Amino acid sequence: MTQQEFLQPSWPFHTVINSTLDDELGTCDFNFDDDASDYSLTSNLSYLFSNEMIPFPPCDDELQAMMNEFSMELGNFESVFSDKVKDFDTSFDNSEGSLSLLSQVSSPSTPTKSSEASMDSTVTFLGEDMEIDNQLGVLHLLQAYGEAVEKEQRELADVIIRCLSDKASPAGETLERLAYNLSPDFEKKGDYLMQESRKNFEAAFKAFYQIFPYGRFAHFAANSAILESIPDDAEHVHIVDFDMGEGIQWPSMIEAMARQNRTLRLTSIKIEDSEFARVPRQWSFEETRKQLCDYARDFGLKLKVEEMDFEELVWEMKRKKKGCSKEWSVFNCIVELPHMGRSRSRKHVIEFLQVAKEMLCRSGGIVTLGDGDACEKLIGSSGFGSFFEGYLEHYQAVLESMKTSFPTQLAGARMAMECLFVAPYISSHGWLQKWEEIRQGYHLQAGFGLEKCEVSKDFLMEAKELMKGESSYEVTIGGHSKNEIILEWRGTPLVRVSAWRS
Repeated sequence: MTQQEFLQPSWPFHTVINSTLDDELGTCDFNFDDDASDYSLTSNLSYLFSNEMIPFPPCDDELQAMMNEFSMELGNFESVFSDKVKDFDTSFDNSEGSLSLLSQVSSPSTPTKSSEASMDSTVTFLGEDMEIDNQLGVLHLLQAYGEAVEKEQRELADVIIRCLSDKASPAGETLERLAYNLSPDFEKKGDYLMQESRKNFEAAFKAFYQIFPYGRFAHFAANSAILESIPDDAEHVHIVDFDMGEGIQWPSMIEAMARQNRTLRLTSIKIEDSEFARVPRQWSFEETRKQLCDYARDFGLKLKVEEMDFEELVWEMKRKKKGCSKEWSVFNCIVELPHMGRSRSRKHVIEFLQVAKEMLCRSGGIVTLGDGDACEKLIGSSGFGSFFEGYLEHYQAVLESMKTSFPTQLAGARMAMECLFVAPYISSHGWLQKWEEIRQGYHLQAGFGLEKCEVSKDFLMEAKELMKGESSYEVTIGGHSKNEIILEWRGTPLVRVSAWRS
């Protein structure tokens, strides 16, 4: 069955959130004096499942109107947020530790350790770099840090990362903001910024998903592949979702299933609490299930939403009858997209895909994989240094793409969004863990015994239409079997979506 038979012409531009922000932002409290520790997501989330259609990306007039409303509501937030950032920068620049460290790095006669002459010469070189343009200096320091980690020069790496703190700022240019998230300073001051940003999480999430294309592109591509794959005689569709989160991917699927008089079952894989160590959980499964079921009820769809862990899923697989032609199985794995705000272990993703392969060998179905991480394109890196630089390039592109889409007068709001949705992915420790996983063979695109679904020309044209009007973005096809559709920003891949079927 073709994709066109499933989708109304306007479906690619379907948004599950309203095009105006004033109703939601009107309830937000942007007072930094409140205690953020009591924050919880308690208000109604019905705006996530609105039927309202808007063009994507929004036209200039619509975006300007939305930003004007956003600006009015964020006025106090902007001024206080900016003042706090200035206070952070001032307090750090004047700190005794910062000045002492800077003198160690910039002075050729002051070695870090007298017994390590090689380290002394390297630090001297870094000190000279600090006299040139700040952006170039930050880049050199970041590159030197990656090389030091690769060579296991821990003390040198510590010196470099502390030097980066002197140049880093959440309000600076792109590389300075990257350095801020990588520096020890982020652990001390980033928690405060994160707490203040989380006070307005719903409004920030709503604006982020609507303004930036990362999540909407991935969801459109994955859902299109799913709908195109379903056989005519399938009466039931069972979707197993690796990371359902807020469930924002599924309202359009609910509508499509209702139009086709099919039943839909959504199974969410439980996420261990340990995976929320750096970023608190913002959505509960019960909230998501209620919203999805309420939405399905409005369309007269029979929907079941449940939660399972891996062991329960394997048991389900074993008891399922082989060759059940009336049910179409879907294993959906969308990871590392900025709006998700959390990073997942490559090892856990591979475990999910292996279960998917085993289950699909027993019955028909499809696997959809969306990835917003840089890891897969860096598999061929010669060492951690080049791997680290690849991540810097990736998140530099993400931050720059956000900046070009955001009015300059709302820099504070953009910083809050970066804090919520980008900072959780920028971690030297996290990148080192992914490097180790890659070395152990955890490759998402390595293939797992299923047939790759080639991206059709019609599908590519629809995806390009989705991004029409965004001159800096481009949609391309990749993968050895041309089964991967890619969203790029100025040549840097930001999101990859691929599909396999039994």
